[in-house]
Amino acid sequence: MSENISNINSLKQFCIIITTTDDQVVADRIAAELVEIDLASCVQIDNITSIFKWNDKILSNKELRLLIKAKSENYKRVEDFIVAIHNYETPQIIKLNIDDGLSSFLNWLDK
Repeated sequence: MSENISNINSLKQFCIIITTTDDQVVADRIAAELVEIDLASCVQIDNITSIFKWNDKILSNKELRLLIKAKSENYKRVEDFIVAIHNYETPQIIKLNIDDGLSSFLNWLDK
């Protein structure tokens, strides 16, 4: 991989943060504001169906999944931001490290 990323350990400096909501306004606000304040490089919003158990009931809900591409060092600030404005009592917020990827894309994330 030819790159500006200095070494393989630095690849873990990038992550994808996943959250979901059933509110388009909340999804759009999270996406736009995280990019605007430079906590994320890109946020993708997908329509999904989630099946889960809540309060001993199996539920199926239409939701929006946000895939947030960010620097790992920003994770806690992204999490705090999402929790502050999210409409769920217990929002899904998961961080996945990026172990590898197209070097030009990773360099773009690094800017």
